[in-house]
Amino acid sequence: MFCAMSSIFGNLRYALRQLRKSPGFTVTALLTLALGIGASTAIFTLFDQALLRSLPVKNPQELVLLRFSGDNVGHVHEQGGDHEGAHPYFSYPMYRDLRDKTSVFDGLIATAAASAGVSWHNSAEAVPTEIVSGNYFDMLGVRPAVGRLFASSDETAPGANPVVVLSFDYWKRRFNEDPTIVGQMVAVNGEAFTVVGVVAPGFDSAVWGDRPRVFIPMTMEKTIAPTDDLMDRRLIWIKIIGRLPAGRSTKQAEAGLNPLWTSLRDMEFKALHDQSARTREKFVTTSHMTVADAAKGFSPMREGVEVPLKILMGMVLLVVAMAAVNMASLLLVRAAGRVREFSMRYALGASTRDVMLQLLTEGLLLGLGGAALGILIAPQMVRGLIAWLTSTMPDTPFSASLNPDILFFALGTTLLVSVVFSLAPALQFLKPNLVDSLKQQSGTGGTTSLQFRRSCVALQIGFSLLLLVGAGLFMRTIQNLHAVDAGFATDHLLKFDLSPEMAGYHGDSVAAVEIRALDALSALPGVRGVAATNDPELADDEVNGSMDIAGYTPKPDEGVEAEVPWVSQDYFSTMRIPLLVGRGFTKADVAGAPKVAVVNEMFARKYFGSPANALGHHVQRSNRPATDTVIIGVVRGAKHVSLRDEIRPTVYRPFVQGEKPTSLSLYVRTWQTPEATSNEIRAAMQHIDAKLIVDDLRTMENQINDSISTERMIAMLASVFGALAALLAGIGLYGVLAYSTAQRTREIGIRMALGAQRFTVAKLILREVLLLAAGTILVTLPLAFLLTRTLHGQLFGVSPADPLVYLGGIVMISVVASLAALLPARRAASIEPMQALRTE
Repeated sequence: MFCAMSSIFGNLRYALRQLRKSPGFTVTALLTLALGIGASTAIFTLFDQALLRSLPVKNPQELVLLRFSGDNVGHVHEQGGDHEGAHPYFSYPMYRDLRDKTSVFDGLIATAAASAGVSWHNSAEAVPTEIVSGNYFDMLGVRPAVGRLFASSDETAPGANPVVVLSFDYWKRRFNEDPTIVGQMVAVNGEAFTVVGVVAPGFDSAVWGDRPRVFIPMTMEKTIAPTDDLMDRRLIWIKIIGRLPAGRSTKQAEAGLNPLWTSLRDMEFKALHDQSARTREKFVTTSHMTVADAAKGFSPMREGVEVPLKILMGMVLLVVAMAAVNMASLLLVRAAGRVREFSMRYALGASTRDVMLQLLTEGLLLGLGGAALGILIAPQMVRGLIAWLTSTMPDTPFSASLNPDILFFALGTTLLVSVVFSLAPALQFLKPNLVDSLKQQSGTGGTTSLQFRRSCVALQIGFSLLLLVGAGLFMRTIQNLHAVDAGFATDHLLKFDLSPEMAGYHGDSVAAVEIRALDALSALPGVRGVAATNDPELADDEVNGSMDIAGYTPKPDEGVEAEVPWVSQDYFSTMRIPLLVGRGFTKADVAGAPKVAVVNEMFARKYFGSPANALGHHVQRSNRPATDTVIIGVVRGAKHVSLRDEIRPTVYRPFVQGEKPTSLSLYVRTWQTPEATSNEIRAAMQHIDAKLIVDDLRTMENQINDSISTERMIAMLASVFGALAALLAGIGLYGVLAYSTAQRTREIGIRMALGAQRFTVAKLILREVLLLAAGTILVTLPLAFLLTRTLHGQLFGVSPADPLVYLGGIVMISVVASLAALLPARRAASIEPMQALRTE
């Protein structure tokens, strides 16, 4: 045991001494590994938090999400994650029925995301809010940091439970961790609520990606949406999460739940306007409840980041592989200068095992040193990524902290990489030629060793080309998205949200305040136009509904649906959406006047054949005669949900003719730079009422950048990884060429003695590297084409086989290879023949 320990320490001391003797090599090796391991650790941190980590609640493996198939009739308010055959949104009465009439689960909770205005000490702000059932915290096993959390007694009757729970981060930021806030009153949308407690740190929501600042009981939903009826079965808006008893599977839960579900759907069907057999089949007969795993939480955001994070993880693993191959190449070149050293050790009685252990010790030292540096810089990299995400996603759920899983990942990566790059020089000394080595003859394994080094460089060139092609495809995607015609002018345009309900306004007073706001903004100096809508542009959101069109008979199974935004009178002129035929809205189109609508070109062509034919026709929301309107104009189509989406049929209506008040997003078009008007906008709103909250004020350019933030992040990181890969390939290529040129000193001297020109010698070296690069490129291109086909869903306006992208990658690799070859070629060309012939 003592001898073994002594041998280990001896190897460590010798390894440290050798590394100190080559500071340039050691620093290059450590930085190469640190960048590779740091980048992989940073990306894996985000990957783990988004895709692998369970919710920080009691026994998360028991949590399930309820979903159903079949038709969904009603007004759906959803935040994403709704898919055909798997609808996760329900009405509150349905939640109560499922909770109270089944024993399949140990508990069911309801949750919905919202936004509310919170006022305290004459300071108001709009904050993300979560509306939850009374048993929400208890079923999840979440505990309070201060005070208490909700109980079933906080969910008794609509409007009867004005209590609020604060998130830990919000309590810390807004209330300075003051425990006496418990029991005090804060205003939520203008109504007094009592703070009863603060959630313990570490818990945000049962929906991963949501970061609510406050929680309010389900029965206080009307405070958030005054016009909604909590007990309306046609109001589809909440998610239901259950806890399975120990030992019960999701299939068993579905079997026990579906008979109740069928009876409840049958009861709801009897209240529908359409009682046809076809509707019954879709609403009742073919509708089934499914139970899905929710250990990681329901998350529409996860769906959006899953594929991008997998792409980035694949890219960063390529970088790690490159770092390993680069290190193997560098160590092989370094080993070339140590042939006599190890041959001497063999001659003095060292065994192959001793030499292998020595080389593995040096490799592990470099690996652990690189890992230590990588782990040190990984949090900085994560913070940089989070800062990038925060600029487009203010409430990002990602954290820069590294948990034990991340550290184990970094350690495992380090050990794997260290062993891989240590084996290359170790294998080189398995069968040394002692006679030639001790005589300092050139060669360290001969042709086989050189071919192995060339293979290492070829791998680096191939990896670099893959990363550069990926980066190029995403850069083209960003260019194409920015070049998309949105259908309206995006320059000199500011947008912000205004919700008078958050300031305590209700009923007719909401529209009155919104009209005052429009008038006040129109009077500001430098303002060219002002508009408003309840369905903001390019915000990854939509307000749509089914329509009845007079004179149009839908085809079997055809759903007649359209976007149905409420807009202000000057919406089209402010947004620069051209009017094709008819007229726009005027001051005469007010409440009490005949109801009118303007449709877009796609709606007119789809249902009437041409824009002109649409004028004078009547449209209404399905089975709601009170919403009957006449089409007075047709405008050009415009992108709405995102730049990627196709233009959809749209029916615009003046918000002053709305059935109920609605929160609006306001647009201000300016003559000067829009940022210069921000302070004037806030001052104008404060002049109307100090409680009015100007929320999410941004330029349309920023809105567009936010809407393509995922593509921008992938493009940025892919470019960084591609540049890093090209640099590593250049370093590896230079090392191999420098060594092979040194090995050929005598050959080059003979060539020059026989009359070869210096230019010819330099061309010989350049030809060698270009042939190596060309061969690697030819092998890599088919592989790159196959791999990039998996990116098709993330690209826009560019083919995975885009020739310009591939040509750009090839040119960049060729430039890197040429630059790496310049110095060895110059050295070869400067060799003096007589001196070269005396080298051996």
